Amino acid sequence: MGDVRPLDRKPYYVDHFEHLHRVLGRPQLTGIGISGCVGVGIFVTSGSLITTSGSLGGPLSYLVAGIIAACVLYTLTEMVACRPLTGALIDLPHKFLDPAAGFAVAASYSLGNILSMACLTAYSAELTALMKSGNNLARHSPGAEVGITVAFIALTTLTHCFGVKLYGSIERVVAAFKLCLFVLVCILMLVINVGAVGRRIGSYRGNYTTMAFPPGFKPTGFNSTSNNFLHEKGVADTQFGIPGSGGRFFGFLTSVTLAMFSCFGGETIAMTAGEAKDAFRDVPVVMSFVYIVPLSLYPLVLISAGANVNYADPDLPVMWTQGSGGGLSPFVVAVQTSAIVGVAKALHFFFIISAYTAANTELYVASRSVFMLAQTYLPRKVADIFGRTNNGHTPLSAILLCSIFGFVSLAGLSRQAYDQPRQTLSAFFTGSIACVYICECVTFLKFKAGLKRLEDRKILSRNDSLYISRMFKSRWQPLPAYVGIAGCTFVVIWSGIPSLYILGARGGLTSTEQLKSSVGLACDVLGAYSGPFLFALFYLTYKHITPRSFSVKFDDLTPGDYVLSDLAVIEGEDPIVSGAMVEFDSYQLEAQRCSTASPKHVSDEFEMSLDAQEEYEMQRAHEEERRRIEEVLVRRPERMERAMEGAVELRRR
Repeated sequence: MGDVRPLDRKPYYVDHFEHLHRVLGRPQLTGIGISGCVGVGIFVTSGSLITTSGSLGGPLSYLVAGIIAACVLYTLTEMVACRPLTGALIDLPHKFLDPAAGFAVAASYSLGNILSMACLTAYSAELTALMKSGNNLARHSPGAEVGITVAFIALTTLTHCFGVKLYGSIERVVAAFKLCLFVLVCILMLVINVGAVGRRIGSYRGNYTTMAFPPGFKPTGFNSTSNNFLHEKGVADTQFGIPGSGGRFFGFLTSVTLAMFSCFGGETIAMTAGEAKDAFRDVPVVMSFVYIVPLSLYPLVLISAGANVNYADPDLPVMWTQGSGGGLSPFVVAVQTSAIVGVAKALHFFFIISAYTAANTELYVASRSVFMLAQTYLPRKVADIFGRTNNGHTPLSAILLCSIFGFVSLAGLSRQAYDQPRQTLSAFFTGSIACVYICECVTFLKFKAGLKRLEDRKILSRNDSLYISRMFKSRWQPLPAYVGIAGCTFVVIWSGIPSLYILGARGGLTSTEQLKSSVGLACDVLGAYSGPFLFALFYLTYKHITPRSFSVKFDDLTPGDYVLSDLAVIEGEDPIVSGAMVEFDSYQLEAQRCSTASPKHVSDEFEMSLDAQEEYEMQRAHEEERRRIEEVLVRRPERMERAMEGAVELRRR
C-alpha cells in the first residue's frame, strides 16, 4: 500500500489506519464554535472599522459581513448534516465537487488557520503590555515579548496534547465567558453613554462629532469634520483621501472586508464533526446557532462602542498610518474618558483571554485539517507521521507541526515593523478562508443538483419530512449559496484595492510621513492576494500533476453518498469492512436482489417486453432504495429532540 498514489486511495474511512475520538457533546461543540468566532476582532481591532467608516458604518459593515458568513454557514450546515465525517469541510468538496478542490480546501484551510493562530498569539502577547502600562501603547521589550509568546504557544500546545475531551470542556467554559463579555461591554457602554459614571473628560469632549459617517475615506485618520479638505493628489498625506459620498462608500466597502476577519470561524463546527458524540443530531443544531453570533451580536456590540467614541480619536487604530501600532480597543477608549478609567485594565485582561482562546481554537482546527490532509492526499510516508493518532486518538504530530508555525508571531517584534506582520497575516487568513467558503458554496450547488436527480427518481427528496427532521434543509436555496459566493468573491477582490489605491497615489503627494511605507502597503497587497493565489495553485497543481483527478459527475452520486449508516460503524475499529459496505453501490445491491427473484416472478417478467422489464426492475430498485433510506433515517433521533428522548424512542422501536 505504500506505493499507492494519493488519488488511488479509497476514502479515508474505508482504508484509514487511525481515527479521532467521538466524545464531544453539544455543549462542547458550541463552546468550540463560539470560541472560534469570537476573538480579538470585535473587541480590539474593531476600532479600525470606526476610523474607516464611522460609528454607524462600522456596525453596518459587521451586519453585511455577518450576512455573508451566515449564508455560507447556513448552506454548509445541510451538507454537514448529511455527512458529519472527520474533516467534513474537506470531505464535502472531495466527494461532491472534485478531489482537487478537496485538496485545495485542506491545504488552504490548514495554512490559513496556522497563520491566524500566529496572528492572534501576537495580539495576545502585545495586549499584555497594556496590563503594565495602562492605556499607554508602549510595547514590551523584545525579550519579554518573546518569552510571553513562547509561553502562550507552549500552553496552547499542552492543552491539546491531553486530548479533545479536556479541550472541549475548557472551551465550554470559554464560550460562557465570551458571551458574558458581550453583555458586560454593552452594559458598560450604555452606562457611560447615559452619564451614570460621571462627566466625560478628555478627547470625548474636545474632539467629538455626532456624524455617523466620516466625510470620506482618509487613510491617515481624521483630524477635522470638514468635508472640503480631502484631495487625491498634490497635497500632504494629512489631506489625502477621497471626499464626499464616493469616499464614504469606498470606506464602507473597505470596512466590510476588514470585518470578515471577525466573522469567519463558524465553520470550525464542520471540523469537529469527526469528534462529535452524536454528530447527526448535534452538529447541525450547533452550526445553526453559531452563525447567529456574528450576524446579531457583532453589530449590536460595536454600535454600543461607536456611540461613545469619535471616529477621529487618535487612540483608535488606523489601518494605513505609519507607526500607528495596534491602537486601543474602542471600548477602552470610551472607558478612559469616563470616571471609571480603572476598568480599562480589567477589559485588557478579558480581551487577552478572548484573543488567546481564539488562537487555541485555530490550532485545534488547523491540526485536524493537517491530519486529514495527510491521510487523504499526501504520500504514505507523510501520512504515517502526520496522519496518525496516539492511544487516546489525538493527532499529536499534526498538533506539534502546527504549533511550530506559531512562532511566525515573532515576526512583529521589530520596532520598524509595528503591527504590519499581524495585518498581513490577518489579510492572508481572510483571503484563504473566503476561497474555502466559495468552494463550499459551489459544492452545495452540485450537492443539490445530485439530490434533484434522486428526487426525480423518487428515491430521496429535500422536501421529505424525514430529510427535514433527521437531517437539515437550508431553505430559500440556492439564494444563500449565491449570496455566499458573491460576497466572498467581493472580499477576495476588494481586500487589496485600498492598499493598491494608496500605493499608486503616494507619488502624487507632497509628503508621506503619516502614511505607511511602500513596503508596508506592498505587504498588505501580498497578504490580501496570496491566499487566493495559493488556493488556485493548490487546485491546479493537484488537478494537472496528479492523475485521475476528475470532476464528480451527477451520475456517480448515489443515495449512499447522502444518507450514511451508523458513524460508529463507518469510523470504528474495523473501518475496512464497514467502509466497504457503505461505499458499495446500492444499485448493485438491488441488481443482485433482482437477479435472485423467484421462478414465478421470473416467468411473469419474461412475458413483458425487454424495455418494460428493465423499467419495472428499475422502479423496484428505486422503491427498495427509498425503503432502505427511510429505515436508516427513522433510526436516527430527530435533530431538535434531547438525547434522553431520542434514546427512549430508539428503544421503543
